[in-house]
Order: sequence, then C-alpha cells, then structure tokens
Amino acid sequence: MLTERTPARVDGGHLLRLSAHLTDRDRRILSLIHTHRVLTAPQITQVAFTSHSRAVQRMRILTGLGLVARFRPRRDRGSAPWHYVLDTAGAHVVAAEGGRTADRASVRRDRQLALARSTHLDHRVGANGFFTALVAAGRASEGSAELGEWLNASDAHGWAEFHTRDGLIPVPRPDGFGRWDADGGSVVFFLEWDTGSESHRQLRTKMQRYVDFAPTLVGPMPWVLFVFPTVRRETHARSALRRVQGAEYAPVATAHLPEAHHPENAVWWPLRSAAGRVLLSELPEVVV
Repeated sequence: MLTERTPARVDGGHLLRLSAHLTDRDRRILSLIHTHRVLTAPQITQVAFTSHSRAVQRMRILTGLGLVARFRPRRDRGSAPWHYVLDTAGAHVVAAEGGRTADRASVRRDRQLALARSTHLDHRVGANGFFTALVAAGRASEGSAELGEWLNASDAHGWAEFHTRDGLIPVPRPDGFGRWDADGGSVVFFLEWDTGSESHRQLRTKMQRYVDFAPTLVGPMPWVLFVFPTVRRETHARSALRRVQGAEYAPVATAHLPEAHHPENAVWWPLRSAAGRVLLSELPEVVV
C-alpha cells in the first residue's frame, strides 16, 4: 500500500488562506469525500471533471495543501487507482463551511488513512462507484437526467428508521439510498452492493428484512437494487431471494457487473416480473 504524507497542522489563519484558494468544485469534492469517506480518482473524475488527467492534477494540488490524503491499496495484479480521504485541513474546511467545528475523529489523519487497511474498503468503494456512475450519466444527459439524491449507508439506514411506522422491527441497512430523475419521472431505491462473500442464507435474511419493512413504511416502498459481481452469482442469488416468503411485497431488481457499471442502462432484471432487463428509469412502470 502506497500513501503520501501531507501537512497536518491547521490554525485559523492557515484555514482562511486555504479557503481563498478553493473553487466551488473543490468544496463539492471535499464535501463528497467527507460524506462518503473515500473516493477514487476515476470516481472524482465522474462527478466533477471532464478528463481524468485534469482530475488527477487538481487532486495532487489538494493533496499538497493538506486537504486530502491519498493511498493506493495493494493488488495482486496491476495497480489500483489513487484513493482519496479527507486530511486534517480538509476536515476543518468542510466543518467551517457547515458552520461547525470539526470533530476529533474527522481531523485525525491516521484514522482516515486506516480505511486503506479495512476489509470493507472494496465494498465501500464499489457502492460509491455505483452512485458516481449515475452522477456521470446525469452530467452526460444534457439535463434530461440526474442523480437527485445520494445517501451513504448510515444516512440510508436513518432514512429507513425515520419513515417507518413501527419502531420495533429491524429496519434494513442498505449500502446507500438514491433517487434517479429521468425523462420526467423518478425512481427511489436502496442499494445492496454484493461482493459475493455472503451466503444465500444471509441474502435471504437481508431480503426478509425488506419484506418486513415494506408494510410499515410511510409512503411507497423504494426499489431494492441488488448488484452482483457476476452473472452466475446473480442467477443463483435470484433463486434464493425468490424463496423468501412475502418477497412480492418488496420491489426488487438485480444486475451484475460489468454491465452494472452503467446503472442507468437496461441492466435491471425485476425479481417478480416476466419483463426482461429494463432501464433504471423504467422500473416504476414494472408491475411486480
């Protein structure tokens, strides 16, 4: 694993000088990294730049200013892209922009870089990449589509807790929550990013939680989007999910990689429908 060191000390004057150099795009990038913990260089390109080289150049500057820190996880084959987390100065800037004081955990550079050694890194990066791909699709649509909402796993769980009528049932813990606005309509969804590590029994337990949650929800039930690493995993998982009693009460659609790297496309296979794969924007029209 490769990491880069940057300055960590920040005082009020230094913070003001840093803020003067920041663009609105810089602030948006820092805010996204703060919310979603880690973004890769390709993901940052998707949400904020028109070319990868410009993204890497700007992120190098932000790294040098101590606003972000970066690392490359080790891989058995090839090299990983740069992964960016907030550095101490970046945590202070984001907090100041929000009118608050940065908490101790967010300004600890070592704690942010510890994510490089986390066994959940690939899962988090994969889920974040799903949403950044939708941001990129919206940017390329010339105004006909956009990712209208993107919540991280913690906030998605909070959304579920807030919208249930029954505080006694265990609410789902999705990997994210979003709203895709396209062609005058919207689809609201929970994301389940599957890495292939969970057993079919664990998948059924997860599905059961959505089934139990659906009748307690205030308002329509969001779609539950499962993304699987391979078509084989998707096929077997669909069979397991369909065996959950009451599965018809939770609208579920599945997709697999690499096709799901373009989630706006016709990659979604509704669990309880005779239809083939449909566009993400077409899911609300599917009868489940």
